[in-house]
Amino acid sequence: MPFLAKFLPIALLVLGIYLFTLPPDLTWANFGSDGGELITAAFTLGVPHPPGYPTYVLLGKLASLLPVGTVAFRLNLFSALCVALAAGVVSTTRMWWLPDGQELPPGYLPIAGLLLAFTPLVWGQALIAEVYGLNLLLVALFLRALLGQRPYLLTGFLLGLSLTTHLTSALLLPLALALVPPRQWLCLGLGLLVGLTPYLLLPLLARGSSPVVWGDPTTLTDWWWLVSARIYHANAFALPPPAWLSRLWGWAWVLAVVAAWLATGGWRQLVGQPQFPVANGQWSIHNSPLTINHSQFIISPTSCLFFTFCLYLLYAFFYNTPDAVVLLLPALLILALLLAPALHRLRYWGWLLPLALLLLNFSGQNLRGDVGIRPYADQLLRTAPENAILLTPGNETIFALWYFQAVEGMRPDLVLVDENLFAFAWYRARLQVQHPHLRFLAEDDVAQFLQENGRFWPVLRIDLAEALSSP
Repeated sequence: MPFLAKFLPIALLVLGIYLFTLPPDLTWANFGSDGGELITAAFTLGVPHPPGYPTYVLLGKLASLLPVGTVAFRLNLFSALCVALAAGVVSTTRMWWLPDGQELPPGYLPIAGLLLAFTPLVWGQALIAEVYGLNLLLVALFLRALLGQRPYLLTGFLLGLSLTTHLTSALLLPLALALVPPRQWLCLGLGLLVGLTPYLLLPLLARGSSPVVWGDPTTLTDWWWLVSARIYHANAFALPPPAWLSRLWGWAWVLAVVAAWLATGGWRQLVGQPQFPVANGQWSIHNSPLTINHSQFIISPTSCLFFTFCLYLLYAFFYNTPDAVVLLLPALLILALLLAPALHRLRYWGWLLPLALLLLNFSGQNLRGDVGIRPYADQLLRTAPENAILLTPGNETIFALWYFQAVEGMRPDLVLVDENLFAFAWYRARLQVQHPHLRFLAEDDVAQFLQENGRFWPVLRIDLAEALSSP
């Protein structure tokens, strides 16, 4: 089959290289501090931080059953598989930029997927337990369906499913509306709603015994708080102006690639006529005619893709977190598709670009010898007094300890309490259910909690991040 002939070589090549650089255990590399929480939520069928990522949890549970390595390694492998498949999908996306009837040269394989896979940012996320690899795969499948004459129900379903892996996929909605005829929007919307149905599983997952359950999605109000990720709304478009210049300098490589694309003919694609068939005064999209007045300005599919790229770029740029750069991943996927015509013109010389990326980035992305944080966590857990309360200072430490205790069964006698999460009533309520012997959980008062419970059990403050930074 032509699809498999293009898809398999790219996906297998990328996965094979990723396997040589995959970390064997839990790691905080490449902004991977959420890994412990996500792995634990998948293994115990819990609800990780908003918006809950139900699709990742369910697929991650299946990945955790693989009979190879640690559970952390299995979820790292799951990310690598997702990104490798995304690279294969990108390389087989319909050549909408080719004139009708024109075929690729014999033996030529599209290499846009390889260019994407060996970009350092993408490669880094492919090696760790995170949601971005799965989101990248679903975005790739959505774009292939949208650009490749697939049923609108399927296109909408993939868009909805991608929203369950990351809410930034909402930025794809204008693209879908632009390239799908209005009379098919209802079909697109129905598929979208079906794709969103994994969010309905959150109340069921919240009733389980997992230590990782954010919020209380058993009520409609709290379910929406979780699914809408309200806790993170303050970060959107909140980057302070003094930080603009440093971020612009750090992301200059993206702008340089865009500038090179525009300078080498990309601007012609932006202002050109639609590459979909035009006949009898009608613009045919996915073989469904949409009447367009010739006096109106007609936007090409390339322009729509570039507009979506800009949406992702602007949103990520002004998102006020240290790891905002990872929000660029779908933008890089779109950019790889935009570069496809230039790569096509290069023919076999185009292979030099991903080869150069591979050689330049292999050493920096090689986490095969990264033992992660296990030695530090193991030492702290082994030396902790029996039945002690371990107070953690925030996400990194509590997420890692959740993994070692709930997934690997280390020191089940210890009580893990996070100082930051303690401010939430739903977190304290869950602590009370899991540890009925704890006292003074009704109020957000950590000092009182420690004072009263410290009379009966040892209390230790644990900071793995500090341990890693110490000699």
